[in-house]
Amino acid sequence: MAIDAKHLLSYKVEDIHQTYTAKDSAFYALSVGMGHDPLDEHRLAFVDPLKGDAQLVLPSMALVLGYPGFWLVRPDTTIDPTRVLHGMQSVEWHKPLPAAGEVIGKTKLVKLVDRGEGKHAMAVSERVIEHAGTGERYATLTQVHVLRGQGGFGGDTTPLPAPHALPRTDPDFRVEVATNLDQALVYRLNGDLFALHADPEMARESGFERPILHGMCVAGIAVQVLMRLLAHDDPARLRATEMRFSAPFFPGDSLVIEAWKDGSFKAMSSRNGETVLDNGKMLCQ
Repeated sequence: MAIDAKHLLSYKVEDIHQTYTAKDSAFYALSVGMGHDPLDEHRLAFVDPLKGDAQLVLPSMALVLGYPGFWLVRPDTTIDPTRVLHGMQSVEWHKPLPAAGEVIGKTKLVKLVDRGEGKHAMAVSERVIEHAGTGERYATLTQVHVLRGQGGFGGDTTPLPAPHALPRTDPDFRVEVATNLDQALVYRLNGDLFALHADPEMARESGFERPILHGMCVAGIAVQVLMRLLAHDDPARLRATEMRFSAPFFPGDSLVIEAWKDGSFKAMSSRNGETVLDNGKMLCQ
């Protein structure tokens, strides 16, 4: 079945109203490794829901708020769900998230690129996270999904902007972060229950030896490391980030993050040195 571009570009994704608590914020921070050093008193402010007004929120928590699920693979979108990959992710933060609150996530498809018959298509979607009462924006998230081999439907052929080019110099920082074998099982309780991250049989059917870690979890690990390296662990200083997902990452492996002082970064698996996050850029105040 070919993609119906007109139908897809007008597809209505329901708004998601979400109430979250201080425990949810603490759990998210723990799920991406903020509690690795329980004696780090500053970082305890991210993982302790009893901190009250002093509790801090990891900015990448915006990735799990107001999430409508993997809507692109719904049967009525005309997309083949077996040939969809999350290619790129960007986040722009407008103001810090409170430790607890009510938000609305508003998602829409903003661009559909057709590279031609037998080639890939690209779906660009946007999710805005707003305060449920005032409509004030906390974050704008942009995702690019690769629709493998699904081009040729007569859509827009305008290419997307090139990803951020990393410096050719040696990185200024190199940090290795251990992950746990149950990391995906823990992280999925933030709301992304896609079976690929928990069901060994589905992982094997998808070509993986075992369940893989969520790309959004890998992104969250990278954000918390970069926040420390570039912003002195101050979440209010993070302004925007972008990154490209280039390979799967398995729970239990270590994530090796290389970064430059200008905010450029990439991340590799300790297992084989393969780059799993590429073309990264973090903007700080």
